[in-house]
Amino acid sequence: MIGDTNVRAMPVAAGTQTSTLEVGTLVKMNLDGAPWEWRIVHQGLPGSMYDASCDGCWLLLENIYTQLLWSSPKPNGYNDYQNSDIFGLLQNDFFSMLDSGIQRQVKQVKIPYVNGISSEGSVSSGANGLSCKLFLLSGYEVGLTTSEDPDFPIDGVKLSYFDSGYSSTATNKRIATWDGSATEWWLRSPEMGWPYSAFCVLPEGYAESMTCSDSLGIRPALILPSTALVDDDLNVLAA
Repeated sequence: MIGDTNVRAMPVAAGTQTSTLEVGTLVKMNLDGAPWEWRIVHQGLPGSMYDASCDGCWLLLENIYTQLLWSSPKPNGYNDYQNSDIFGLLQNDFFSMLDSGIQRQVKQVKIPYVNGISSEGSVSSGANGLSCKLFLLSGYEVGLTTSEDPDFPIDGVKLSYFDSGYSSTATNKRIATWDGSATEWWLRSPEMGWPYSAFCVLPEGYAESMTCSDSLGIRPALILPSTALVDDDLNVLAA
């Protein structure tokens, strides 16, 4: 009744929803117990190539965590992303580095990918995308297309943080550092027509294909639900 001082307000969750944050914002999440910055590179569903599971807050590790090979040599070539060393490491070793309260929130998503070795495979997308929790970004997602290199697969669409092509603005947004120096980092896009190489971003923000057994930088990406929360210091809160 009106004026009853015993009436209690319903509890309200503390924090700000990630869906309200601007693309480009840096938030913080731990890796192996240490805080790392993650950049919001997209909000929502990028396009029709993506399963509805990809609707959320896209985060990319701002800088390079470590350097690893994309995949070890196999008899018939080794740029099959689904069966690559790095894909397995992301789902297991890297995922386990996230705090448990973050792990519970990371979405299981289906991303566009080249299904099989590039010289034999084709792009699978939508409901046929690759199921995962952590993943590498593709060339198209960072604004690189067949206009920059005809051997890029069309395995995604540009995320809203990135710019297309090789303007200074576009290249600067792709640059990442390792121990304070700009360094190459792997994409998930294999070089089409050649079974031994995949694409990376060079220290200057351009694209190049490298042999999959080369050790280059790793920047995991993941998607949080739009209801995930951050505190006033932009730390993602545990579920």
